[in-house]
Amino acid sequence: MRTVFILAVVSLASCVGAQDRPTSRPADGPATQPVGSQPATQPAKLSSGNPRLDGILDRLEEKGRTIRGLGCKLTYRYVTVEPVEDAQVKEGELLFAVDQPNSKFLIHFTKLLAEGVAVDREEYFLFDGEWLIERNDKARTVIRRQIVRPGEKVDPFKLGKGPFPLPFGQKREDILRNFKVTLEPFEVGDPRNTDHLHCVPLPNTELASKYSRVEIYVDRELELPTRIVTERLTDGNRIEVDFKDVNTNEAPAQSRFRIEVPAGFEVTEEPLPDLNEGGAPKKGG
Repeated sequence: MRTVFILAVVSLASCVGAQDRPTSRPADGPATQPVGSQPATQPAKLSSGNPRLDGILDRLEEKGRTIRGLGCKLTYRYVTVEPVEDAQVKEGELLFAVDQPNSKFLIHFTKLLAEGVAVDREEYFLFDGEWLIERNDKARTVIRRQIVRPGEKVDPFKLGKGPFPLPFGQKREDILRNFKVTLEPFEVGDPRNTDHLHCVPLPNTELASKYSRVEIYVDRELELPTRIVTERLTDGNRIEVDFKDVNTNEAPAQSRFRIEVPAGFEVTEEPLPDLNEGGAPKKGG
């Protein structure tokens, strides 16, 4: 369930983190073609076939070029469908910041609602650019999983490549190479002032082996998702996440991306295997 959880919750953050930052034109003016040469022909961008939908995807991409981070409240629901539909609900906050060499996110849950009972429950998920760290106060455990080697610059949100495969925060072409995306009409219960994107993983993609669908509700003013729904292929269980009070005015301070380890907690660490001289993982490492 952890991969699906990260997919759902971090999709909002990926809109501001997984973009290639634009480069500036040199100060001596625009680039010119050599005398006698023909202008380079740019290949046509992959299209969904719906100009309005293509515009939404392009604006999501462009939004990611301007934001350095965000913070918001979130409500997370894990819905099981068998034998009867039931939901476990968590409430907390999400922080995201663009950083070098890799961006960071922190998810901090404070409340749990299950079987009609609400309790205070502390749970953390932190990606610090190198390690994914999970702290569960009920179990009194901290698990550290190395995702990136020290100094390595990667895109952990890249579709089909990174450990957190996300449907947004990507270029339009990358989205459409991984999903069939359609624009759905508004229905009662949808977040207000949003466009509903129905995303079905394409055959023979990595995501098609895990998810039957991903629903993204994009706020027309923020140009960011404010609700995400994912459905697992194996059992039909769903992750439903709502993002509220989204603040993109400034990136959270880097000092906030830390998790303390209380006394008495069991700590487990899972580093990446060592590499041999050829850059491949060592056998038995």
